[in-house]
Amino acid sequence: MTVNIVEPGTMYGERSNQVGLRLAKILNAGGARTTASFDIYNLFNADAILTQSNAFASWQRPQSILNPRWAKIVLQVDF
Repeated sequence: MTVNIVEPGTMYGERSNQVGLRLAKILNAGGARTTASFDIYNLFNADAILTQSNAFASWQRPQSILNPRWAKIVLQVDF
């Protein structure tokens, strides 16, 4: 049985902040357009809690956190 300790909707966790960065360059050569980009998500590697349990047995235990820092390299060619 789930028992609410605090009235639902009256207590909130911390605000989450995430910074992403994209560096891109457009190149035109021989009638083709090439876009090269480098993306970094969660640049400062924040670990904010997104959801937490409010049940009595597991009071404020994190259920999900912000995804870790990761990067992606993209090469797109339009012709």
